[in-house]
Amino acid sequence: MMPVLDPRRVFALVVGVESYQVGPGWSLPGPARDAVRFADWLTGDAGVPQANVHLLLSPLEQGRVRPSLPATSENVHRALFEELPQRDGDLLWIYWAGHGYLDARLQQLLPCTDATPMYTRHLNLQSALQWWRSSNVTAGRFRRVVAVCDTCRIETRRAKGLRFGTFEPEAGEVVPERRQFVLYAARPGEAARNEAEREAGQFTDTLLRHLEGKSVDDGVRGLAGIARDVLTDFRIMQANGEAWQQPQFVLSEAWDGSALFGDSWTDDSAEPAPGRARSAVLDQLAWTELGQLLSNRRLPPYSYDAYRWAFEVTGCAVPPSDALPSAHLLDIVRDLDSRQGRHHGLPLVLPFVRHLAARVPEKDADWGREADAWVDRTRARLGASPVPVPPELPVEDVSLHIRLTPDDNGLYWTRMWRYQRRFENVWESDRPLGLDDVRAELDRQLAARPSCAPTRIEFHVPYDLLDEPFESWPVRWRSRQTKELGCYFDVLLRCPDERQGLAEAPWHRKWAWFKTQGSRHPQAVRDVCDSDVSAGLGASLQQAEPPVCVFAEVTDALLMDTLDAVLDGGVPIAIWRRPGARPEETAEPIRTALAVDPAVLDVLSLPARLRQARIARRPLALMWDDPGRIPGRRTLSS
Repeated sequence: MMPVLDPRRVFALVVGVESYQVGPGWSLPGPARDAVRFADWLTGDAGVPQANVHLLLSPLEQGRVRPSLPATSENVHRALFEELPQRDGDLLWIYWAGHGYLDARLQQLLPCTDATPMYTRHLNLQSALQWWRSSNVTAGRFRRVVAVCDTCRIETRRAKGLRFGTFEPEAGEVVPERRQFVLYAARPGEAARNEAEREAGQFTDTLLRHLEGKSVDDGVRGLAGIARDVLTDFRIMQANGEAWQQPQFVLSEAWDGSALFGDSWTDDSAEPAPGRARSAVLDQLAWTELGQLLSNRRLPPYSYDAYRWAFEVTGCAVPPSDALPSAHLLDIVRDLDSRQGRHHGLPLVLPFVRHLAARVPEKDADWGREADAWVDRTRARLGASPVPVPPELPVEDVSLHIRLTPDDNGLYWTRMWRYQRRFENVWESDRPLGLDDVRAELDRQLAARPSCAPTRIEFHVPYDLLDEPFESWPVRWRSRQTKELGCYFDVLLRCPDERQGLAEAPWHRKWAWFKTQGSRHPQAVRDVCDSDVSAGLGASLQQAEPPVCVFAEVTDALLMDTLDAVLDGGVPIAIWRRPGARPEETAEPIRTALAVDPAVLDVLSLPARLRQARIARRPLALMWDDPGRIPGRRTLSS
């Protein structure tokens, strides 16, 4: 049970910054007045002695608010890291009104009045909270910290011309008993509204209405409920067009921004039942170990599959974006932990890491075992339910590969192999063949093994054969009847000779992104039309990991230029219409021909969709260049 708070053991740092040395464009009327109003609540209804409140103000005009020290970086840091830690208290309030920014790690940066463009002096709030939650503060003191930020939360990259630098005081060992409550005026990326005509921040105004008349003990005990009431007020104001921001509160925020204790702010909540987790979030020990486990690791293959499965297995709605929230593992687990799980208090991070461990390549097997051990330790300590076994990778269907290597006489050395978990040599010509002879041999090979016929047939061809309609080749189906190859098999084209030299690196990079980010990513596919085709299209396509697939919505005259750009850009997958299509076929978008759901396009479904389109007489071709399915001569077994 949390003891009644004695106002005499409550201390505060209250800061209001209106003027900045950055320049007059940064002037912000209202924060100094808001800081005074908040200090008045502390020393009035809350009953905190005035000597316990460190008030730092930098108003636009002196004399408009009570005299105080200015909110310089020196004064802020001296009060927060030297003077206040020496006091014997139970609770620390930090209130800040003024400008605010988020750095690349989503840490709240609060510029001081002496901030300049060349040296934007500031307080790093997350670093300060970490410091106050550590052994730097004398044991038994300040077991609770409340931070209130009436500031914007705009990314520093949008603050052109400013140099924040780094000031992060070194924290000691984490003291788990210390809990922290952080209340922001806005969510990441949002601006906080300042009503200049009233010289008041909309957020502070709303918060003080809910604190009015409350003692410090009532205010602290009911802080989570007060925060929710503030959020409700803002939702109503948003519906009426009176607000644009959405406040956010975080309980016991850790060094990495994760919520450690769910909704448990005071000590009043009952202990969890045996075998059940206190909350569906990680504890500090889990974060410490996880930071070591994930340090300097790139996103492994199937990361999006792991992310999506974490939601599905815990009974949570999968985020609709079909994309990972970040390109960094630690940021992804922070996102998962902030969302929390519903299934028996199971943190979403646990199934995510379990899935990653199950899919690691053999060379990373040691890391996979360490990851599994971390999941088991953390689950047992939190009292969560067992983490289900991740699904195995689907078994690939048998594919038949045909490689055509041209000689100097318009004929082709031909080689065939099968693939299902390993490469298996099927047949190799002892002389160059014409395409009719290649087709006849393919016919014989398919007839020779009818019980284990492939699902997919992949043609590895030189650039000049990309216009050969292999999918239309006739093959014997039964008795004397022949059928078009592409109506009964997934027919794919590959162009491995064009993936050599400098073009090889972007090809591998894009395929690795595809395996990591998943097949449903909204940027995976790009539609290219005639107006996009230029000498710079290839450079544009290779500039970033996406796209991995191009739909070539181009006329016949520009088709080969488009395919050149696809190969130059390292794009592994492309779909185009065969030249000579009827006018009604060229008028139909490729997406329509493939019957693609406008809401989501799964790239892995394209081979099967293309077969359906061919059955419907849509003359489409598919290039599908998977770097992992090209054997060297020594990898084939006879």
